[in-house]
This record gives sequence, structure tokens and C-alpha cells, in this order.
Amino acid sequence: MPLNKFLRLIEKPFLIAYALLWAAVYLLSRFNLELYTDHAPSVVWWLSFLAILPISLYTVVRTKSSKGENWYEKVGYFVMYTLLGLFTCNYIIVNGDLLISAAINKESSAQVEVTDVRKVFYRSGFDHTSVTLKTVSNTVVLQGRPYIYFYLNGKKNILVRWSKSFLGNEYVYTQDISLSEKFSARWLHFKDQLYRMWVFIGIMSVIILFGFFWPKSRDQTPRSNSPKLGFWKLLGIVMGIVFAVFLLFYVGLLIYMKFFTNNPL
Repeated sequence: MPLNKFLRLIEKPFLIAYALLWAAVYLLSRFNLELYTDHAPSVVWWLSFLAILPISLYTVVRTKSSKGENWYEKVGYFVMYTLLGLFTCNYIIVNGDLLISAAINKESSAQVEVTDVRKVFYRSGFDHTSVTLKTVSNTVVLQGRPYIYFYLNGKKNILVRWSKSFLGNEYVYTQDISLSEKFSARWLHFKDQLYRMWVFIGIMSVIILFGFFWPKSRDQTPRSNSPKLGFWKLLGIVMGIVFAVFLLFYVGLLIYMKFFTNNPL
């Protein structure tokens, strides 16, 4: 089989596998990592770049041949594909390293002092929680999911399990905070996000309803019997699946908070 036919044959499976890998690492880290550092050594960035470089070049050639853009637009496509691949690849490596390390490494227990817990915002969104812990030997600044703020804020001393990943990042799990308290914190964060994003949620709801009730007779675009999945369409499907998983999780959390705890909603 010629090389160009072989490459075109594996394009879609490769793209689907890569998107699913990123989504799996994202979901696993979202639900299993509590407090951690996520610094990537320079060698990780270089290895990611070398791994993405041939894929970016190939994607540029395919985009150019399929859409017929001018030659100077290839530079823009190359930069866009390389940056997208670089950051997603780095995310998979760093968070995958944390997940694997947390699964197999031996951890130590310690009583630590909580010296600072604060919200960190990116633009208008609550991005993550910054937590400063003081041990007998040193002080470390960790980051965690936004909901962690709601059960660590006000704590002075906590019992933790901690260790280091293979790439040298530290990760910490709290031990003396109940599961019920952590679920309550997730629910408080969820309500906080709804309050902050009500305008965005309203706009998206209107768009979805508009598309749902749009008359099918107005859609005169002929449809192929075998539609091709483009990159952005596939990415949208993956993000839709991720959103659906979060939605199901918080529906279950709502049921738990309403019927199985005494915490007010």
C-alpha cells in the first residue's frame, strides 16, 4: 500500500484515539487528583514538540491540499496545529504522570499546617484553588480543583498523604476530611459556577433551543451518505461527552445532597 494512502487511512483512528486519550486523562485527573504541582521539565516540552512536529507538518499539507489556501497561510496553520498539539500533549504527559504515580508510588502520611487557601481566577472564571501547606521541613504551594476551596478554607491543620511523581511533581490527598464534606464542597462550587456563568448558560440554552426548533424544511444543504468527521466536529463531540459526564455527576450529587444529607441546597 502506498504511504499516502496508508496515512490517510489512519488519520481518523489516530485523531479519535488522541482525543479519547486526552478526555480520559482529563476526566481521571479531574476526579482523582486533589492537590498537586504540575510543572513540566523542559525536556517534556522538547519531547512534546518533537512528537508533534511531524504531525503538524502533515496536517498543514493535508489542509493545504484539501482546501487550496495560499502558500503563506501554511505558516498560520502550522503555528495553530503545533500549539494545540504541544499543550494537549504536555497536559497528557504531566497529568498522566501524576495519575500513574498516585496509583503505584508509596505515600507518606503527615500532619501539616494550612497557611493559605485562596481562589485563583482566570479572566472571569474560578480557575483553581491555591493551597499553601507548611510541613516540618519546608513550605509548598499546591494547586487543586476549585471546589477544594470550600472544604479547606478555614482549616488550620490537616492530615495528608503525599508523595512525588516520576517527573518531580508533588501530590497530596487529605485524610481527615469526610466524603460528605467533600461532596458538599463540590455542590457549593457547582452553585458558585452557575451564579458566575448564568449569562453564558442562558445564551447557550437559547442557541440550543433555536437549533432544536429550527424547521427542517429550511435546511436545503444536500447531505452525503457518508459524512466526514472534521477535527473541530470531532472535538465538539468529545467535549460534549465530557460535559454530559459532568452533568450526570452533578445530577447524582444533587440527589445525594437532597435526600441523603442534612445540608441545605
